Amino acid sequence: MKKIMLTLFATVTLLLAYTAPMEIPGATTVDTKVAHESFVKGTLFLDVRPEWMVEKQGKIEGAINLFVEKMTKESVAAVIATPHIPVIVYCNGQGCSLTEEAIGKLVGLGYQQLFYYRDGYPAWTYFRLPTE
Repeated sequence: MKKIMLTLFATVTLLLAYTAPMEIPGATTVDTKVAHESFVKGTLFLDVRPEWMVEKQGKIEGAINLFVEKMTKESVAAVIATPHIPVIVYCNGQGCSLTEEAIGKLVGLGYQQLFYYRDGYPAWTYFRLPTE
């Protein structure tokens, strides 16, 4: 029993210690200033958090929510018209691994103009930028 508890503790500690990478292959990292400039220009934002989290916290105004676990070729094609349009992908900030996973899936599906908003929703709301 003690070994199980130690394993569980170690797993939880590792999950809490996750820090998002500075860069993700296949995407360009953008900060909040660049993300907002892109927002003003009408760039598509893709929120890859679970639906319950978006319902509880909100999302960037106009962003499409597609939980990374539900990303398939068909579900992505339904929200992103073509692999050639710019898409800013985000989740719940620097402690969230979902953006890295989502960008990996999008790259594998042939999407090319991907932007990684590492600071994500927490930074967006910190600067009081448009949400819904």
